[in-house]
Order: sequence, then structure tokens, then C-alpha cells
Amino acid sequence: MDLTELALLVIALVLASVIFYVSSAIVSQDWTTNGSFILRIIVVAVIAVIVIPVFQDAADQFQLGAIGLLFAFVLLIIVVRFVLVDELTVSDDWLASIVISLIGVVLIYLVDEVASRVFDVRLLSIF
Repeated sequence: MDLTELALLVIALVLASVIFYVSSAIVSQDWTTNGSFILRIIVVAVIAVIVIPVFQDAADQFQLGAIGLLFAFVLLIIVVRFVLVDELTVSDDWLASIVISLIGVVLIYLVDEVASRVFDVRLLSIF
């Protein structure tokens, strides 16, 4: 991994952190935050940016199609439920984690597509 790939990885992590903050704030309707919640968002962002492409590439290696991406999404829902949603004030924890994960993944792939078209750089396919 050279310096540009490391810089792209850091940019993807920062963007994913902001995306998960926004999606969790939308779901909980609370835009305040503290230090522990920021650390939780960073953990979820690291998992989303690194784990999802790894599962997608592994599924492509075994010719499983979208099953790896589906498994990674379910894993992200579980991580969001037990890492992020514990700090939020929501009535249904699992529904909140599904919505946060869905909003997060859609926005991450949207940012990746914009980066691909505008800057000719794929943020999520570094590995």
C-alpha cells in the first residue's frame, strides 16, 4: 500500500464517519454527540470501509455473487446495533440499526460513485 492509497483510505474513513454520524442523527433526531459516540462511529466506519469490500472481493473469488455483500450488510447491521444504537434514544433498536446501515451504505456507495466519476478514483476498492 503506497501513500496515495493510504490517503484515500483515510479520506474514505472520514467520509464514512461523517455519513454514519448524519444517518444516526437522522434516525435518532438528536444532533448532539460526545467523545464515546465519536469513537463508536469511527469503529463502525472502519468496519464499513474495510470489511464490506473484503467480503465483496471474497464472494467474487468464490463466485458467490452478491451473497458476500449481503453477508457484509447483515454484519454491518449487527455491528451498528451493538455499537452505535446503544448510545441513541430510539424506540426500536433493530429497526434503527437497519435504517442507519441502509442510509450509511447508500451514502457510502454514492460518495464512491461520485469519486469514481469526478476524480477517476475508487475509494472502496483499494484492496
